[in-house]
Amino acid sequence: MSCLILISEFGELIRGIHMIFSIFWWSITFVVIFIIRPANTTGNLSIVLPKIRKVVIFASTVSIISGLIQFGMLFNFNIPSFINSAGSILIVISGFFSLIVYYHILFVTHRGLPSPKPKILAGIVSAKIIPYLMFGLLSATMVSMIIVSSFAFL
Repeated sequence: MSCLILISEFGELIRGIHMIFSIFWWSITFVVIFIIRPANTTGNLSIVLPKIRKVVIFASTVSIISGLIQFGMLFNFNIPSFINSAGSILIVISGFFSLIVYYHILFVTHRGLPSPKPKILAGIVSAKIIPYLMFGLLSATMVSMIIVSSFAFL
C-alpha cells in the first residue's frame, strides 16, 4: 500500500516537473524568437543569446527526460497497452516534434555558421524561416501534449 502511494506521488512530481519545464522551454523560445531576435538588429544583444541557449538546453533536457519517464509511467512500461491506447500516436508524433527542436537547439553552430539541415531542405527552407518553424513544432507539441494529458487523466 505504501509503495503505491510513493509511486503515485512520484508520478505527480514527474508530471509537475514536465509541465513546468515544458512551459519554461516554450516561453523562453517565444521570447527569443519574437522579442530578442527582432530587437537585435544592431547585434548588441548577441552577448545574451549564448547564456539563454544554455538555459534552454537545460530546460529542454529536463522536459524531454521527464516526458520519457512520464510516458513510461502512463503505460506502466507495457508496449501492448501503449499500442491499444487512443493517444499513443499523438504522443509519439509530439515527442518526435520536440526531439527535432531539441536536435536543432543542441547543434546550432555559433559565429554565424548555418545550422545543420538536410540537403533536401537547403533550397526550400530559408534560414530566416527555421526559428519560426521550430517554434511552430514546439507549439504543436505543447498543444498535443495538453490534449493527450486532458484525456489520459480524466
